[in-house]
Amino acid sequence: MPFIPQAASGPANVPGIRNYDYTFKYPRDKRGEEHEENARVWNVYLDEAELYDTEMIQGFRNIIDGLLVFAALFSAIVTTFIAQTSQILRPDNTQIMVSLLVENNLLLRAAGNITRLTTVPGGLSPGATTHTTIDVWVNGLFFSSLSLSLSSALLTVLAKQWIQVTTFEQCGKIVS
Repeated sequence: MPFIPQAASGPANVPGIRNYDYTFKYPRDKRGEEHEENARVWNVYLDEAELYDTEMIQGFRNIIDGLLVFAALFSAIVTTFIAQTSQILRPDNTQIMVSLLVENNLLLRAAGNITRLTTVPGGLSPGATTHTTIDVWVNGLFFSSLSLSLSSALLTVLAKQWIQVTTFEQCGKIVS
């Protein structure tokens, strides 16, 4: 016995099952009224367009949800990198203190040997930079990637809200 789908066997209206046989779903048009506003062809077109739009919007929602998850994870990872590497940009007080103590010892030795004090090399002064330009560039790239990630998350949230509003407008729930 061949399998006959429920929709093709008759005008059964089972919830959750879509009836694709439009000959049972909509009455036949009277002769000469096939081009009217309420003709069967327009009802079939509206049903098919609604199905296509629903599937397309669901696909957009799934893509946006994936983008939001990626943006959240990427932002969290970049934030931990920033927390670790931004400490390099602060002056290293220990290195400055060691440099000043070495300079102090050299000055004391120079004074004891009666040599010229100008021959003693200078140490790091308080507040001197102890980071390289590569450290600055890396941190700048981390901050820019974090700002781009957060702005893309903001734009995807706005797109998701826009999809929600336009979906409600199409259903007629919001009157503009």
